[in-house]
Amino acid sequence: MLDGLMVENFKCLKRQFVPLSPLTLLTGFNAAGKSTAIQSVLLGSQMARTGSGCTGVPLNGDLVKLGSVGDVLCQFADEREVRFEYSAACSKSRVKLDASERSKTSLLVKPGSSLQEDSTINSILRNVINISATRIGTLDVFPSPENLEPVFADVGESGQFAPWWFDQHSDEDVCKEKAHPSEKALILRRQFSAWANEIFPGSEANTVNIERTPLVRLELRTGLQDQWKRPANIGYGLTYAFPILVAGLLAKKGQILIIDSPEAHLHPRGQSKIGFFLGAMAAAGVQVLIETHSDHVLNGVRLAVAKNVVPKGDVSIHFFSSSSDDFDPSAVVTSPIIDSEGNLSEWPEGFFDQSDKDLAALSGWG
Repeated sequence: MLDGLMVENFKCLKRQFVPLSPLTLLTGFNAAGKSTAIQSVLLGSQMARTGSGCTGVPLNGDLVKLGSVGDVLCQFADEREVRFEYSAACSKSRVKLDASERSKTSLLVKPGSSLQEDSTINSILRNVINISATRIGTLDVFPSPENLEPVFADVGESGQFAPWWFDQHSDEDVCKEKAHPSEKALILRRQFSAWANEIFPGSEANTVNIERTPLVRLELRTGLQDQWKRPANIGYGLTYAFPILVAGLLAKKGQILIIDSPEAHLHPRGQSKIGFFLGAMAAAGVQVLIETHSDHVLNGVRLAVAKNVVPKGDVSIHFFSSSSDDFDPSAVVTSPIIDSEGNLSEWPEGFFDQSDKDLAALSGWG
């Protein structure tokens, strides 16, 4: 589990330290640095997966597709070098990358980099699970991973492998710390249904192997008496939540689960419930990094803290905004502290305050 990330000269971040907790929410204005912080972890994972002998970090791979060196070198950088530092407990790994050749599609590893030498952090980064904001939930059939030894519970950036993982482990137990309080059976399909019911009452999932192919058919329904339906006929909400639930329930302790916009296509109630679910998964030992614009996801996490599902000290919230100083373009990061009742220590300008502003304007107060 990572506890800190230092980013230098990468995209919009000239120099930024981001503390990481078992559950970390990154939120804030567009183009202020949230995605850049997440991509710093994913790029480290991409490097870790290339093997100990790698001399360069590919900018375009399974986890991130960032273009060329010219696209990722911070325009305000004073030098042609990108640096990352990943920390976990007493371990630190530093990565120095040569960014002098702008047309290249990889960053050359410079002497003094230690990521490949640190087995702890290398292992953490190699086993990252990443779920993007765009998921392919409405296919008729879904693929299985092509890698003979896939990262455990890696449902794929678009969630494309989630049905396969569900099919492989549907009758196996998840760890008891992840169990929904209403469901005593620990098998994955029962726990999936219990948590999914919080978001979509009556939800169930089933998978069918397509004979003589590596493909899996996913079937869903939202009522015990309903017929099984193709994902395309059940709506985007459940199909977008499906890989999040599967990955969360299967991920091992210490494994990092990154989710961009868990609120996508969900009703506000569902957004709150998915935030609560991710709080429960973090409490069970999965490190969860969320990029979100949803106050409902935030409130779901706050409820998880208030109900003692996840300790307040295990939650970090970082609000990114852009600097107004042309001579100091660094992102401004504010980190409200959450107390045991789910209250936040501060609400900076732009931090989930648009509803209040709009209501004030509609009431003639603005």
